[in-house]
Amino acid sequence: MIPPSFNAAAIIKHCDHPVGVKYGVPKIKIPIRTLIKDDLYIPISMNYHAMGIKVEEEATWTGLGWNLEAGGSITRIVRGENDLARIDEPNSKALGYPFEHIKPCFDDCEENENAAFHAKVCAGEIDSDPDIFFFNILGMKGKFLMTPDHDSTTDVLAIELLHPRKMTAEFDLNDNTWKISDQLGYQYHFKYREVTRSLSTYIDQRLDSTQVEIDFYSQKATTSWYMSKIISPKGVEATFKYDINIDGESAYLSNSAYQKMNINDEEVWDVHYTSYCFPEHVENVQITSEYLHADVYLKSIQLGEYVAHFTKSEQVGIRTHKDAYGAGTNRYITETAEGHRRQQLDQLEIIQGGNPIVTARFVYSQFKSNANTSNPLLTHRLKLDSLILTTAGETRDMGFDYIEKHGLPSKESHARDLWGYNNGEDAIFNITPSDYFNYSQPEKMLQEEGKTKHYSLDHIVEGTISKIDFGGGKYRTYLFDHQEFFNIDEEITSHFTQNMQESNFQSHIKPFIFGGLRIKEIVESYPKEKIYKDYIYKVNRQETGNLIITHYSHAHDGYGHKTSGNHCVKYPTVKIKTGKLFNGHKF
Repeated sequence: MIPPSFNAAAIIKHCDHPVGVKYGVPKIKIPIRTLIKDDLYIPISMNYHAMGIKVEEEATWTGLGWNLEAGGSITRIVRGENDLARIDEPNSKALGYPFEHIKPCFDDCEENENAAFHAKVCAGEIDSDPDIFFFNILGMKGKFLMTPDHDSTTDVLAIELLHPRKMTAEFDLNDNTWKISDQLGYQYHFKYREVTRSLSTYIDQRLDSTQVEIDFYSQKATTSWYMSKIISPKGVEATFKYDINIDGESAYLSNSAYQKMNINDEEVWDVHYTSYCFPEHVENVQITSEYLHADVYLKSIQLGEYVAHFTKSEQVGIRTHKDAYGAGTNRYITETAEGHRRQQLDQLEIIQGGNPIVTARFVYSQFKSNANTSNPLLTHRLKLDSLILTTAGETRDMGFDYIEKHGLPSKESHARDLWGYNNGEDAIFNITPSDYFNYSQPEKMLQEEGKTKHYSLDHIVEGTISKIDFGGGKYRTYLFDHQEFFNIDEEITSHFTQNMQESNFQSHIKPFIFGGLRIKEIVESYPKEKIYKDYIYKVNRQETGNLIITHYSHAHDGYGHKTSGNHCVKYPTVKIKTGKLFNGHKF
């Protein structure tokens, strides 16, 4: 498994948990400017996702929870063998999932459960796990898989995307580039690549002896492709430039904290075939992985008479001390040149016809941490304190407050619930695998013995936005509750085992808790009045939330992907009560 970089991974949360009232996630968007020429529009904005901060979640270059939208990208989670091994790993034994011509399985799959198939998977000759691709195109977001029916001699992989708009995605196996064309005639090109290297250690601890076996594995893959050009139906072009070397590689490096997963002979967290690829005598394996990202940063956008320039610098306090140990101490990252570790966006300047029209300056600090460690990599999370926006000579200083009661835990902390959010219970044996290992459907194990992990709203809200001060006496505050659902869509229960269905409906008190936050109250404050909005998800005192699948965007063509995907809660009925707030009372 290889995840994308921190900046690229920000779109995953938006794909899996859509923003909107019916999902309990408020839309928090700060428009900066839209570049326009004829029929081509490029919006630039800051977006915040208020689902909550996970234990291992990293900040983007604009701060924890924030994402700068300016163009787009395609990113992926590599699972099993590399789907695009033909260009990334020419010596790979496996062709890659798109060429395997096998039946995809995401739960129990009798068709592929035979000794010969299993042996080939474990030998790396069959890629049984499709990589998951995510895209963001000018704010249009979605995810897709490659169906396993492609000709292995082809030079172009094509896949049809059905939503949010009908599009055709084409991957060039010779150039390692993407092109997406939509039904309106727009073409989106993705040329600039971001590479991730995984460093994994496998430790087999025999239960009946003191024998320990250690194995090390390294893999490298392209995990993201950034937008390089847009061509409109009228032939208007927008170009995007990035801070990369002449050979296309980035000299900027960042690395993850350690991500751990336990596998033993009785419980296997990860549902993918490759989880089972260990010798018969193996009884307990701990996998410790670290990921190194050659980060690609946006440098400029040009559209007609508009040019947007992005200025960045290395984050303060990110470098690991010489006497530190653990993640971030390998030579790949410690030898990185000064100024080339993880970056932060300092300024965005937009010029029209040679004249500056918009300047956005970003001011940061760091989130508080309750972790007892000397390794800054485990505690450093960039916090956006203010955005100073100057337009047409007028300056507006926006400030941001966050909930900081306990301090955020170490990124390697075991104090996490089933969905990866902080629960304040840091027990050394309480290991939940990385979100990327356990990407799909973690709640399917919610009712299995020993798997129900405590949920703490008091800790989940830590680090989440609580207030935006727009200046001039206007500000907005947010109050959150936890996600809940009462019903489960039939397409989910029919896909689970009978035991899971019975467990969900008989052993657990309704309503069900689901990982993350939903909005409870928003208050808009003005110099002379306050307006509140209460969000009510109950009808006749009963929760209305449905546990649903956030479907993939591609045409499934009978390949079994329809009932797979991450889960989220959707509320078919949300009542919004609004009125005035005076002296703490609502009217």
